[in-house]
Amino acid sequence: MILWMMPDNATHTQDIMDNLLAPFRAENPDIDVQIKIINRRNLWTRIFTLKHKVGHDSCPDLIAMPNYWTELLIKADVLENLTELDKTLRVDNCLDLLKPSSYKKDTADIYSFPWWMDISALHFREDHLKLITDDAETMLSTWGGLLEACRLLKEHFSGSEEGYYPMQNNDWRGSLSHRSVLPCLWSRGAYILSPDGKTCGLDKPEFEQGMADFIELALKGYMPILKERSSLGLISSNKSTFMMTRRQGLTMFEGNQKSIKFKTLPVPRTGDNYANYMGGVNLAIVKGGTQRENALKLLKWLTQPDTQIEYAAKTEAFPAMESSFDNFLMASPQRLQNYTGIIASASLLPNFVITGTIMEMLANIMSVIASSILMHKYDRKILKDELQNAAKEIDNILRFYID
Repeated sequence: MILWMMPDNATHTQDIMDNLLAPFRAENPDIDVQIKIINRRNLWTRIFTLKHKVGHDSCPDLIAMPNYWTELLIKADVLENLTELDKTLRVDNCLDLLKPSSYKKDTADIYSFPWWMDISALHFREDHLKLITDDAETMLSTWGGLLEACRLLKEHFSGSEEGYYPMQNNDWRGSLSHRSVLPCLWSRGAYILSPDGKTCGLDKPEFEQGMADFIELALKGYMPILKERSSLGLISSNKSTFMMTRRQGLTMFEGNQKSIKFKTLPVPRTGDNYANYMGGVNLAIVKGGTQRENALKLLKWLTQPDTQIEYAAKTEAFPAMESSFDNFLMASPQRLQNYTGIIASASLLPNFVITGTIMEMLANIMSVIASSILMHKYDRKILKDELQNAAKEIDNILRFYID
C-alpha cells in the first residue's frame, strides 16, 4: 500500500512517519505501507495523472493533500466515497472550520478526512522589540506598525549585524509566499472567490492593495527573497526579529530556547479586522485502487485522537479532531494564551473546484513579483497587470464550471 504525502517535516518526514507507523505495522504485519514524499507543487501536477496509474505498482492508495483540493478531485473522479466504504465514518468530532472541506458539495458524502491543520501567526523576539518600543503589541496590531518596526530595527542593526533582515522568509523557495499573503487580503475584505464561488476577486482594488501590503516587506528590503536558505536571515541566530509562519514552532516559541524569549501575536491587520489563515491537510483514498480496505484502515488509524496528537506535535501543527485539539491546546498555558484569539479570527480557503488552480496562479504571480523586485524593475503596474490577467483566466474557467 502506497501513501503519497507532502514533506510535512522537511528531510525528517520519512523517519518521523516510520516512527509513527511502527505500532500500526506491528499490529498489521500483512500490510506493507510505503511512504512516497512529494512536494506540494509536484503533488499538484501528479495528482491529475492518478486515473492513468490505477492498477500500476506506483499508484498510491492513500494521499495526504491540502483540504481545499477535495472538491476538484471529486470532480476529476479521483477519490473514493469514504461514506460508501464505511457508513459509520463521521467528521462530527472534527473542528467546525475543517468539516466543509471533507464533503462533496451539497451532499452528506465524505470524500476526505481531516488529519492535521496549522494557522498563521506572527512570532517575534521580545529583546529586539524592546529596543524600539515600550508597547510592542500595540505597534504590531497593524500592518503599518509592523512595517515601521521593520524600518526601525533595520536601522538599529545596520551597523552591527551583517545580513540582518527584520522579517525571516519562511517560504522554502525564498519567494513571496502566496499563502502568507492571505491574511493581508482577508483583513482588507478581499477574496479569491466570492462566497457562492461564482465571482473572482483578484482584479478588485482591495485585493491589489492587500497584495501590495505584503510585497512591501520585500520591496523595502525588510525580508530576503530568492536567496539560498543558508543566506537567509534567521530569527534564532540574531539575523532577524520577526517570523510569520503557520507552524507553532513549539521548541522555539514556547520558551524551550531559554536564551531567547519570543512572543506570538495574530498577523497584523491591514484593514479593520484581524484575519489569520488556517491550512488543513486531509487524507483521501484513490478511486479504483486494489488496497482500499487497507487504505481505509490506515486512514482511520492515522486520524484517531492519540495518533493525531502525536503527529501534530512532531509536525509542530494542530490535530484536526476537536477533543485532540482541545487537549493539545490546553496542555500548555502559553499555547492556550497565544492561539485562542488567533484561532477565533481564522479562515480556510474555500473548498471550491477551482481554488487549487487559483492558488497555483497566485504562486506564479508572487514569483514574477519577486523576480522583478530582485532585478529592480518592479512597479505597481506589474502587480495590477498580473492580477487582471489572472482574473480573466479564472473567469473563463468559472464559465466552464458554473451551470
